[in-house]
Amino acid sequence: MSTTANVLLVLLVLGLVLRRQLTARQINEAKMYTLPAVLVIVGVAQGGLIDRAHEALSVWLLVVEAAAGLVLGAMRAATMRLWREPDGTLWRRGGGLTIVAWIVSIAVRVGLLGIAYALGVRTGSGNLIAFLGVSLLAQYAILDLRSRSLPARGTGVNFTV
Repeated sequence: MSTTANVLLVLLVLGLVLRRQLTARQINEAKMYTLPAVLVIVGVAQGGLIDRAHEALSVWLLVVEAAAGLVLGAMRAATMRLWREPDGTLWRRGGGLTIVAWIVSIAVRVGLLGIAYALGVRTGSGNLIAFLGVSLLAQYAILDLRSRSLPARGTGVNFTV
């Protein structure tokens, strides 16, 4: 896939994810990791995660990007309201802080890309897709952990952690 196609794919996925995260939505707990896992797999499958001309530096940057993705995903998860309905279904909704957290996530990714280019590291566009996938995996994992502390069913108790 070309860089332009990857950027368009990421923008499309990001737009859909943002729209879904800002509205109250039921979480399908059995399938919540599917999209992030697919994004990571697609990003890795595209290759080019490591610049062979700067292997050590690009591996270091890849580790930093993965760590940033995990932290930023956790940060976004913390901004989301999470609750169970009386029938036991899990719901979540983001708000203004979720938008701010996404803006920070995008700014960090652009900053890391700028650092890589300034250091002469040139990787493939699969990094962009993989970064989004790692970030969403972290976000959903934190939401999953938070959901375990919610009453299982019948209470309709709302939590805003």
